[in-house]
Amino acid sequence: MTADGDTPRTKGGGEHVYDALVDAGIELLVGLPGTQTLPLDRVVAERTGMEYLMARHETAIPHVAWGYYETTGTPAATLTVPGPGDTNAMHGLKNAYDDRVPIVHVSADADPADRGQGAIHEIEPDTYDNVVKANVNVARPAELTEAVTRAIEIALSEPRGPVRLGVPSSVLAARFAANPVTVSPETVDHDNARNYDAAIEELAAAERPVVYVGAGARRSSHDCRVTRDLVAELDAPVVASYKGKGVFPEDDPRFVGVTAQHLPAGAKRVLAAADVVLALGTNFDGVTTANWTLPMGETLVQVTRDVDDIDAGYGADVAIVERVGRAGESVLDGLRATDRSRGWDGAAIGRRVRAEFSAHLDDEGLLDDAPVTTPGGLRTVREALPRDAIVTTDVGGFRLWSKQVFRAYGRGTYVTAGSWAGMGVGLPAALGAKVSHPDRPVVALHGDGGLMMCLSELHTAVEHGLDVVVVVFNDADYGIISKSPKIDEYTEGHRFDWTSPDFVAIAGGFGCRGIEVDSRSALRTAVEEGMNADVPTLVDVRVPADEPSVVEATAYESSIDLG
Repeated sequence: MTADGDTPRTKGGGEHVYDALVDAGIELLVGLPGTQTLPLDRVVAERTGMEYLMARHETAIPHVAWGYYETTGTPAATLTVPGPGDTNAMHGLKNAYDDRVPIVHVSADADPADRGQGAIHEIEPDTYDNVVKANVNVARPAELTEAVTRAIEIALSEPRGPVRLGVPSSVLAARFAANPVTVSPETVDHDNARNYDAAIEELAAAERPVVYVGAGARRSSHDCRVTRDLVAELDAPVVASYKGKGVFPEDDPRFVGVTAQHLPAGAKRVLAAADVVLALGTNFDGVTTANWTLPMGETLVQVTRDVDDIDAGYGADVAIVERVGRAGESVLDGLRATDRSRGWDGAAIGRRVRAEFSAHLDDEGLLDDAPVTTPGGLRTVREALPRDAIVTTDVGGFRLWSKQVFRAYGRGTYVTAGSWAGMGVGLPAALGAKVSHPDRPVVALHGDGGLMMCLSELHTAVEHGLDVVVVVFNDADYGIISKSPKIDEYTEGHRFDWTSPDFVAIAGGFGCRGIEVDSRSALRTAVEEGMNADVPTLVDVRVPADEPSVVEATAYESSIDLG
């Protein structure tokens, strides 16, 4: 019986899954139909409560859902066949897991009765245990409703993450009655009273504070607003992790750079000189800390929602386990009630750091009109875009440049992977962003190598009317390897040569516009025209293979005055 005394209606397993997802507020399913998934594919296609985006390859499916969440804060569901479908999706699921992005991933699994007999696409369910937050498997119809609800709850409970739901195709196709179950994500509160007092005391006494912004500061507009208020109250220079980029507007002079091995030399000096670093919502992963070699001041105050982040990368002198917005409000209240002397001038320091870096790039010829270099091209794309445009990035050498030279101005406007750093995410993420924001410009930044891993999704963009702009920084080189300082040590001078295909011709074959450019002025025109086109546009930017890497370009000798 249901809560109001009615007998539950008999319906298909696919309908039970669909209803649970819609009731939880999930409005997008990304999938690729297969024989086993059809009982759920059909329901989604026939009903109006959920949009269905059909990708061209399973690898792209979680990336689309990831990009959708990163620009909306609303989770999506994904659907693949078992075995090959699931294993293709593992890359994107692991990326979402590391980035703490909730996805409900449904796999039309092999029937339990057929296991061990060579059923098509058969693979052991525990194969996926380490790439998702939880792996929930169903054996029979009576388990389905509770299992779907549990999967949604786990995905939405802090820290969020993707959950795999393995449902045999026979269960999706079966008809049965089941009572609906209410989704109630778990919440855990921590006693931070003493640590709030300690944090306020350290920050009130700080003469050289720095604010380090991580992913946890971008999860809501409230988190972002409080982060900006803390920076203003402390008048502190700001650095961001890969995932924190975009929380703090980079046209504010206090912003000095994105942390990693390629943090500009002047910004590294700022971190080294800090007496207190206030880290908001970061776990200090190896990628964004140059394998934990970046300085983090004399005293570290860390705020994170996940208790496992504490002391994982750096030892925290003061640790607060709470959402950034709530913790930040308490710290702000304490600071405003405290008499304290002002420290350094964050805006003045930020201006000096960035002016020095920009002058260095200019001196090296990296901002010339032609030939287009990666940093010069990225600046041009930024100049061509409106402030609220959404940009997604793939992974590669161009992305590292984008951390320092492509300015981001707001939450959800710059979407990039964290420490998983797997290629192929940029274009699919742009499709997820465009689905959620059809009236805003969406641009995918790519290298030629990463684009090859998801090139077929140009066809998805055309078929779904998603007029994204794809900018390819094409050096016709396997740059991440050829520019590696270890290349000669490991290969005795052997090069792994790479030649790029005719991206313009391929784009035309998919029904996109394709343009090749060789100057910054031509690039700007191409991007502006692409934003006004009614089909997807690919812009092939030819950049020199021998241009320096961002690591090389940021390793100059800094002489700025820190005041």
